Amino acid sequence: MASAPTVSPCRSFDEHGRALPLAEEEVRRRAEQAIRTLEALWDLGDEAEQRATLEALVTALDEDRPPELRRFPGCA
Repeated sequence: MASAPTVSPCRSFDEHGRALPLAEEEVRRRAEQAIRTLEALWDLGDEAEQRATLEALVTALDEDRPPELRRFPGCA
């Protein structure tokens, strides 16, 4: 049988779904982490890989749609 965690995770909302106020330091820490994450995404894959991924996504999204209902007409 699994045991319950002893430390509850840091939450931004109360049991009613209302936002809890965050300390300025916590807001800054979260913003800095978000920036680091976005910067890390920037370095994923090279341009050719990104273009190939986009082409595959466009093709997959439109392949079963009639020509007049395609989301990306003229692409891929």
